[in-house]
Amino acid sequence: MPNLKPLELHKVILIGSSTGGPGHLKKILTSITPEFNATLIIAQHMGDEYISSFTKQLNSICCHEVSSVVSQSALLPSHVYVSSLLTSISMDSKGLTFLQKKQTESGYNPDIDYLYASAASIAGQISILGIILTGIGSDGVNGCKLLSEGGGECIAESEETAIVDGMPMQARKLVPNIKILSLNEIINKINQFGTGHV
Repeated sequence: MPNLKPLELHKVILIGSSTGGPGHLKKILTSITPEFNATLIIAQHMGDEYISSFTKQLNSICCHEVSSVVSQSALLPSHVYVSSLLTSISMDSKGLTFLQKKQTESGYNPDIDYLYASAASIAGQISILGIILTGIGSDGVNGCKLLSEGGGECIAESEETAIVDGMPMQARKLVPNIKILSLNEIINKINQFGTGHV
């Protein structure tokens, strides 16, 4: 098992997506470079029963390991995780850990806002990049706003490349200091951020 990086060097990338997201995510993961050493966490709206097969699909096309989030497990560098249910990130002196629990009421699976809000609480201590891709509605926008206010860097997909410009449009309106990038520009940013070549 890879060693945990010192917290001050650990970089985390969050991607929230809904309608149109699976195709975009496949383009992103096939473009990630071997030098990528950040932790990438995906929150793609879909039924919980499909998460496992979707994770296997992504693992087959990515040069880094892709696995489903397991509660209480550590966040490893150069690794991609697919979240479900209510997934959050916590931090202590030993590193970063996932926490996961079931929805107590009907909601999105996974809940993008919940994931991003948890990251906002540690954004001032590690480097976090939050991305809102194509999707209907506004899930993730409030969490992304908290992340930006907490010191994280945030990106919304441009209207030109979003399959459905719901979530990114709301993020562009409501998240302070958010950058607007096309899908190809987002891919470049992910590789730059994940390799330290900014």
